Amino acid sequence: MANKINHLINAYRRLNQQTENSVLATIIETFGSTYQKAGARMLITKEGELIGLLGGGCFERDLVEQARSVFETGTAKATFYDMRSPDDVIWGLGLGCNGAVRVLLQLLKADDHFSPLNIIADAAEANVSGVLVTVYESGHADFPPGHSLFLPASADELLSAAPYPFTTAALQTVLQQKPRLETHVIGDQEVMAFYDPLQPPLRLLVLGAGTDAMPLVQCAKALGWRVTIVDHRPAHIKKERFPQADQLLHIMPEDIGDNLELDQFSALVLMTHNIEYDGRYLKAIVNSPIPFIGLLGPTHRKDRLLQNLGSEAEQITGRVFGPVGLDIGAETPEEIALSIMAGIHAELGGRNGLQLSAKAEAYLHECSHR
Repeated sequence: MANKINHLINAYRRLNQQTENSVLATIIETFGSTYQKAGARMLITKEGELIGLLGGGCFERDLVEQARSVFETGTAKATFYDMRSPDDVIWGLGLGCNGAVRVLLQLLKADDHFSPLNIIADAAEANVSGVLVTVYESGHADFPPGHSLFLPASADELLSAAPYPFTTAALQTVLQQKPRLETHVIGDQEVMAFYDPLQPPLRLLVLGAGTDAMPLVQCAKALGWRVTIVDHRPAHIKKERFPQADQLLHIMPEDIGDNLELDQFSALVLMTHNIEYDGRYLKAIVNSPIPFIGLLGPTHRKDRLLQNLGSEAEQITGRVFGPVGLDIGAETPEEIALSIMAGIHAELGGRNGLQLSAKAEAYLHECSHR
């Protein structure tokens, strides 16, 4: 999901108020079962504080030690952790994770605006997608280890912005939306680079600013979402009620398309608790491309709302979920908020919300019958 950079954005805001360098640790390659995959990032301060998590505690202790040389020399370096040996002969860390990871460590200099962290944060704030290219091994003077550049996701912009030879690999990364390693030959030198597709934080539109929207906003923000709340009742749109919301807007249903760019949202939850206003808001967003539209209440309420749309309902039927959320036995507003966000994540991620243990057992059962 796009929200894997949220902790980095928050960290960048804090770093901007300081003058101390930090180290950015990025997983650039994985093998087997690992806690995080390529593209996951963590910050390491000079005091050894960790912001984020790469190995679930498996190798962070050693990463802090490895980061010391980066602080001292300013030179980026890659380190490899192989946890596939049952005896853990090499590291002696007692991991037993049955996977391996390659991690790149880069110095973030305060006098260089903590680049490339500033690039990541600026792209997120501008709601811009693209590819972050980072050199991890090189003998080329113009592209040393740790050199990073951000390339736009638009093919036309990329072709004009990307220096040779990064264009082709960047285009492939944009199309596949998967991190990749590439080796380039520039002059007579090899340049090895990590390509990571970056997407801006996911955005949630909440239509209805009732009391039960409060834990939903809190849950979404904890997961790194940007949250916009809209209500037709001005008294409900108060910053003190929703201090974490990114936008609080008083918009009547019929005006929502004129006041919001609806295509920026990945999910919408309709919760005015008034079937007339729910219907009016639903009619107003029926032509939007929002991939997930969640409705509170029982199935017959959803059916009634869709029936009132007439033939227009065909445009959104496959994207409407009501009752919204996964079946986790939710009863309290906080549990319902968790259920809703879990349901959104499962749908956008193409998952069905099964217990991971059940998924593993089903896979083993399938393998045993091949």
